[in-house]
Amino acid sequence: MVAGFFLLILFAGIALWASTTAVAIVAGGLGAVSAALAGYVAKTFIRSQEAAATHLRSYFDQPLELSRYLAAERLVADGDLSQEQRGEILTALVQAMVAGPQPASAPPSVVVASVPGQQGA
Repeated sequence: MVAGFFLLILFAGIALWASTTAVAIVAGGLGAVSAALAGYVAKTFIRSQEAAATHLRSYFDQPLELSRYLAAERLVADGDLSQEQRGEILTALVQAMVAGPQPASAPPSVVVASVPGQQGA
């Protein structure tokens, strides 16, 4: 990127101080080519960096995701639930684990179990 930018500045300077029109046109064309090269390299580097950042973010999000599943498992184990309710909740929990983490833009889905004798939810 730096080399492309340097070449752009160099060719722009040559085009400004050229003694003939032909030299100015060639220098301007070479400057445009070097600017395109610098843009391509920069775009490629930025895409590569974004992909690496995405992988790194998922790597560091995994312990948090696991702690959420363990907390949900503890709540189910400590709750006063029937076997049927426990089975439904565990099924939903396993489906969430298999589906993987939700994208950051989408809010996480919440599973609400109805407990007999309570209103709401």
